[in-house]
Amino acid sequence: MNALYSVSVALVPISVCCCWVFARSMRRRRIGQQIRPAGPQGHAVKAGTPTMGGLVVLGLWAIVVLSFGPTVLWARPIGFVLVAGVLHGGIGLLDDLKSVLRRRSLGLTAPRKLLLGSLAAIALFVLFRDVLSAPQQIPFTTGTVTLPPVATFALVWVSLLATTNSLNLADGLDGLAGGLAVLILIGLAVLSPSRANLVIILPLLGTLLGFLWVNVHPADLFLGDVGAFGLGAILVSISLASGTVFFLPLVAGVLVLESGSVIAQVASFRITGKRLFKMSPLHHHFEASTRARSTHLLPGFEWPETKITLRFWLLQAFFIGLAVWAGHWG
Repeated sequence: MNALYSVSVALVPISVCCCWVFARSMRRRRIGQQIRPAGPQGHAVKAGTPTMGGLVVLGLWAIVVLSFGPTVLWARPIGFVLVAGVLHGGIGLLDDLKSVLRRRSLGLTAPRKLLLGSLAAIALFVLFRDVLSAPQQIPFTTGTVTLPPVATFALVWVSLLATTNSLNLADGLDGLAGGLAVLILIGLAVLSPSRANLVIILPLLGTLLGFLWVNVHPADLFLGDVGAFGLGAILVSISLASGTVFFLPLVAGVLVLESGSVIAQVASFRITGKRLFKMSPLHHHFEASTRARSTHLLPGFEWPETKITLRFWLLQAFFIGLAVWAGHWG
């Protein structure tokens, strides 16, 4: 384990350097983020910022996990997490590439993302039935439940689609998604500190901390859909393999709020004809640069981007504390 700790710490400066070199290379090729015209007006200055930094994060992480896998006799859960991260990172990469090539903020259509995500869930269910048969702990109790195959597949499908898309929604402010992912990984490690989980989580923490060095405001490199989708799948697969998937709504509480705000925004507009927030997902409601499209029901805020990011990190830390409490109930 000492070697794993040492390598994970060393990954921080290695990730910083790799992200910096990658960002420089992308900028030279004039490959950058496309900004939605309908988004917050203050985000216009972000146009052209290098994106797809998730390639560096996932690449470094995969190399280290593959190196340390044999030390735990290639535990099947490690293979499950690796495959889940690669499959969904690939979906995000297709989305990023399509957006870059079109020079528009729109990549894959929602139906295509749904189809590809569903195919990935089916593949994972078929290949790793043994891993997915693990009993799942029930929060705030000492009990567990073993689900039948149909319910297990539904759980895999829903949790992967929900978390990957929620983390992608949260990737709208500098440092927000990466910081949330770091905190969620720490929460999962506390809930289930097995050797296999540490082999997965510690190197990813190292690469993410290095990425955050160049991603905090003002960002020099964005995570991209490849990173958001890949990281979201890794978070879900860790919780599924370790029997803590029912804790995920608590561990990833801010992601639930982000995706829930989009649902609430649509529902409010259809029912009342008025939007609930200035703009969704939730973090845009607090932005000083967000321009309301129409009358909204909740009072708006005028916070700078860095304040929103830090406060969302603090809120996420609270949710993790709640999840740890739920895991040690009784």
